[in-house]
Amino acid sequence: MEVKYKEVKTISEFIDAIRIRADVFIKEQRFQPGWEPDEDDKFSRHFIAIADGKIVSTARFRETSKGQIKIERTATKKEYRGKGIGKGLLEFMLKKMAELKPKKIILMSQVQSQPFYEKYGFRAVSKPYDMYGVKHIDMAYTKK
Repeated sequence: MEVKYKEVKTISEFIDAIRIRADVFIKEQRFQPGWEPDEDDKFSRHFIAIADGKIVSTARFRETSKGQIKIERTATKKEYRGKGIGKGLLEFMLKKMAELKPKKIILMSQVQSQPFYEKYGFRAVSKPYDMYGVKHIDMAYTKK
């Protein structure tokens, strides 16, 4: 399976990315409706993975303070998980972030996804906490 990674450039790509987030976070994980999309979408750079001719994974990042970038809203369609697509998307985004020379890259991971991020250089910087009824943990990128 050939997978392509790119930054979102069209409204159609953005809508497909939001649709994946709504399917994963609201339908599948039962987060409260109404927070997808959110206001931070306006200030974020959005990325997608395309496989089998369709968008199957998405994530975004934004600068939250001078020199600090936050990765958010990472989601992959259920049938495409475990195929390395999330890894490829994360690596693609980290290359794009490196161009900005951030001092710090952070994210809030669901605890179940913590091992995934640890494989790629992220380390926990908080204790687990509840967010929207799901355990999360703050993580920071430590590989340079």
